[in-house]
Amino acid sequence: MGLISLVSLPGPLLPGSEEVPAVVLYGGIVLGIVGLVGADGLWMLKKWGFWLTVVISVLNLLSAAPGVVFAPSSALKALAAVGVVVPALIIVLVVLPSSRQALTAS
Repeated sequence: MGLISLVSLPGPLLPGSEEVPAVVLYGGIVLGIVGLVGADGLWMLKKWGFWLTVVISVLNLLSAAPGVVFAPSSALKALAAVGVVVPALIIVLVVLPSSRQALTAS
């Protein structure tokens, strides 16, 4: 998700994206980079990777949620909806008992 958020930040390619506040764009960059660090921690089965992934996913979800309603174009609203669903799915997947068990086994 971190890599996708870095690559798909709304830029001049999407109509209406010039109305997106700078804090949203820069926040997306920071969350993307920190999300990649969290993914690396999960890959290495580190407990800090689990917690960092959960925190970043919650922040991604919360930052995308207003865009579902307030985004200036339907394309940006669709991106915001994906930005809500994917982090929610990530949270569900990392808190599954089998995922948690993999962290405790290492």
